[in-house]
Amino acid sequence: MDNSTQTQTQAVTNGVTPFRINSIEQLPTLAQDESCHIIKQYFDYLEHTLSNQESVVDVDQLRAMLNEVSGFIRSNKSQLRADGYSRMLKRLNHIYSQGLRINNDRAFTRTAVNFADILNTVSQSFPSYDYSESVGLLLHYMHKMFNYREEGWIEVFEHLISMSDSLEIMQLIKTQHLQEIQNWVEEGVDNLFALMDEQLEVIDNIDAEILSLDQELLLRRKELSTETRCTESQLVIPISRARDKQLIQILFNQRAELITERVSKLELADLLDENIQEFTDRLIEIRRSAMIQLVWSNPALQ
Repeated sequence: MDNSTQTQTQAVTNGVTPFRINSIEQLPTLAQDESCHIIKQYFDYLEHTLSNQESVVDVDQLRAMLNEVSGFIRSNKSQLRADGYSRMLKRLNHIYSQGLRINNDRAFTRTAVNFADILNTVSQSFPSYDYSESVGLLLHYMHKMFNYREEGWIEVFEHLISMSDSLEIMQLIKTQHLQEIQNWVEEGVDNLFALMDEQLEVIDNIDAEILSLDQELLLRRKELSTETRCTESQLVIPISRARDKQLIQILFNQRAELITERVSKLELADLLDENIQEFTDRLIEIRRSAMIQLVWSNPALQ
């Protein structure tokens, strides 16, 4: 290992990122080998960080770095050709396939949006590549993100939809599988978690109101009971006692209304939960069906 390679390896291991691009605009036009070398350093750091299960991963940093890679690829400075794109995509697939084999895959999942962005970007310039493995990985992480309630799942889907469909398999995946997800999106599936959170917050507020009413009812009924014992020998019932009874009845009516509202909100929350579960099940089935189709279309994955 020469000194420069050893220095780069130590930098990756120590979390130092001297290779990062400060400004794409200020870069000269690079030869493909130079561009691949820059991208390799990014991917070395990405793989080392994601595979280190014992450390806390700075996901924001990784996402920013992957955005830099995507921007660099989109620029006219990288001068990448088919073989350069191919090497880069194989490396990314290798990195993100590791997330399938570990329990703590949150960092892989949370950076999958950027993985999808890079794939979408490359597919526009290199549509002839076989994206079967890449699409399978994105479907996996999209499902994971939805399970983890990561809002980025919809961005992964949008990148998938936007990928070049010059290959017949991508056309089939889009029409037979992604279209169903698109239908769910048009019906507002991306708002389900927000609506659920809203309903649960309303239910919590209703519970707090019911508790407050219960406490007030307990207090007023104790006061009324004490007042009743004190006035048992009186022939005329005090006006205040009748007023207290009326107030207690009003509080009981308010409590009954709140309980009715709570039942209604719970029913709505249950319906939202059923919709979330149904979409989760469909994502699993869509991913399985798509993967079967991808495998059959690509003997290398069999």
